[in-house]
Amino acid sequence: MQIDKLYFTLPEILIRWSISEDDLIYLAENDKIRLSVRVYGVPLEFGDFEETTDGQWCRIPGERTRYNGLLDLHAHDVFQLFRCGEIEICNFRTSRAHYAALRDGAEPILVLIGDLLMRRDERDRFEKLKGFSERSGIGDSGGFWASDDYREVRCNGHHFKLGPIQAEVVRALHEASEAGQPWQNGKVILTQAGSKSLRMADVFKSKKNWRQLIRSDRKGGYRLNTK
Repeated sequence: MQIDKLYFTLPEILIRWSISEDDLIYLAENDKIRLSVRVYGVPLEFGDFEETTDGQWCRIPGERTRYNGLLDLHAHDVFQLFRCGEIEICNFRTSRAHYAALRDGAEPILVLIGDLLMRRDERDRFEKLKGFSERSGIGDSGGFWASDDYREVRCNGHHFKLGPIQAEVVRALHEASEAGQPWQNGKVILTQAGSKSLRMADVFKSKKNWRQLIRSDRKGGYRLNTK
């Protein structure tokens, strides 16, 4: 039986995406993904910011409630948490107002690394951003994931660390795939990537399993080896 969950633990995300904990930390610290914590009966204030006549920003309280549910963490708090192992937090991100903060007099919430969660909609947002359908997650055999600079790539369960020209080739092929034109002329792609060689096998000869990443039609055309 499969449970339709609204949030997931970090170990669940690591397994689904087939990435290391260091990679997940990098994404969270650099605000590429948002992490959350589950709270119960927290005295919380939601409000907005308003600019004063002297150019300062002040808080305008709105809703006050005893809150049950998920609260999203700011990237700087995630950064401190992964370095210290625990952190006390009073302010949170929220989509329903400019800020969410513990009400005056409330004790800060102690958050441990093991408390971190990811919302289902945040998981789905990131997977859509990286080109994964609901049925093909990052960790699936047909999945593809790349770092922002394409120097690190995962495809068909294989992990690649690429040089600058190799990364530009993969970037171009990925962008072409996203545009609905996956097959590209290899010589054109290599030239645009700055390669002196016009043979794909030469450019990727340092990667013995590069054909798990790039597929050839044996007529000079290449595409990412994704399903």
